[in-house]
Amino acid sequence: MSFTADKNAELWVLPVLRQLADIPAAEWAYFAERLSWLELAPGAALSEAGLVADRLGFVVHGLIRKLHLSEHGKRVVRGFGGPGSVVGAYASLLTRQPSHLRVEALEPTGLFVLQWSEIDALYARHVCWQIVGRRLAEANLVEREQRAHELLTASATERYRRFCATHRELLPRLRDYDIASYLGITPVSLSRLRARRLRSSGSAPASGDTARRRAR
Repeated sequence: MSFTADKNAELWVLPVLRQLADIPAAEWAYFAERLSWLELAPGAALSEAGLVADRLGFVVHGLIRKLHLSEHGKRVVRGFGGPGSVVGAYASLLTRQPSHLRVEALEPTGLFVLQWSEIDALYARHVCWQIVGRRLAEANLVEREQRAHELLTASATERYRRFCATHRELLPRLRDYDIASYLGITPVSLSRLRARRLRSSGSAPASGDTARRRAR
């Protein structure tokens, strides 16, 4: 992907917004002027745990990981975001309280970012932005509820099956530790689940560290 193509907000951001609401041309022009381009190196953060989040990101290329940090420094993966994802520490953005979530790059990542301080002005300008904001909040709420339901009621085998189905394009780029943490299991348990899945399907590994080792 070229540098020029990366920075085409109309190509990458407008389609995402149009899935949420009808965006008049004048409103898109106003919005696009307030976007900035951000390059994150692996490990660099869009939002830091312990600080009030101030940016919303539209991922163009790369890979984002969202994680919680325990009091003892343990990392618990909350989710991932690839190209086309809208990412941010939503609870902190909405409450203006320090975030419990760290939003960071797993690989070189380029994204358009909007300062959260622009949101109120957008809401006051046109109803389309109120619709966008509401639908983003609704999608985040639904994702959280579904995630909680899976962790509480689904078996590890079922959680892994669903993860493979919903994260198919990201699987080869994810590390086993991150997948296991997201599923709420150990890497050893993940290896067993993957082995059983491979035996039942007869297919080759398609995710995580195992796939990368085979590619070397």
